[in-house]
Amino acid sequence: MNNPVAFSRGCYVGSKVKEYTIGHITTSETVFPENFTSDWHYHVNPHFSHILSGGSQEIRGRKADQQIAGAGLYYYPGIVHQNVHYRPGTRIFNLEIADSFFSTYNIKIPPESLMYESNTVLNTGGLLRILKEHYYNDDCSILSIEQLSISLMDANPVIEKHYPEWTRQIINVMNDVWNEPLSLKELAAQVNIHPVTLSKYFTKYFSCTLGEYFRKIKVDRALSLIRSQKYSLTEIAYMSGFTDQAHFTKTFQQITGMLPKSYRKI
Repeated sequence: MNNPVAFSRGCYVGSKVKEYTIGHITTSETVFPENFTSDWHYHVNPHFSHILSGGSQEIRGRKADQQIAGAGLYYYPGIVHQNVHYRPGTRIFNLEIADSFFSTYNIKIPPESLMYESNTVLNTGGLLRILKEHYYNDDCSILSIEQLSISLMDANPVIEKHYPEWTRQIINVMNDVWNEPLSLKELAAQVNIHPVTLSKYFTKYFSCTLGEYFRKIKVDRALSLIRSQKYSLTEIAYMSGFTDQAHFTKTFQQITGMLPKSYRKI
């Protein structure tokens, strides 16, 4: 690996199509030529991405992951990585947050471990609502983006070392059984705790109810299906565990602020 490139504020791999920088936050869309290979690089500021179409293979150290359309990603400052084998038509939405944002609002930068948590709900935790405001882009959007960026930090809690072990286990279990009709008692048994303990403390650690988290998982799973353009929205509703398209559409809009058909058109 040669000396990695440091990407300062507003600098990304790819060519920028739309970019807005106001205050502490920069939002942008970038596009990439097919089979492009980036330099080894890192971001100076915390950086979130949502892949709108295409994707690439991302290499971090000795590990390589396939990043596909619909994926939500987080990059901790200073973590070196490289992207290769960009697919045709790759487009990516970017959210970059300067250090001044965190000091102004007295909140913590999401830790490095969030990069490697495969079961996080970045998209449905607020990233898609920020994407919507980026494309809406009126004189109220920056206010909404700042508010939503604060909420994004709270909506994706990282399991701290002092948290009970069941908090890590329950997220893995919920992602494994996301489409199974489990009762509170059955779900608690999966992580060997009392149902009252799970009921009492889940919202404290994850800022939502168990049902709300399950809905986020289902919507998150629908995103890659929508971006693939291979299925109708009715098919996607059933594939994502919803009883019908109307329920899917209502839930999708409640969580993301967009209709599924509007997300598909971006």
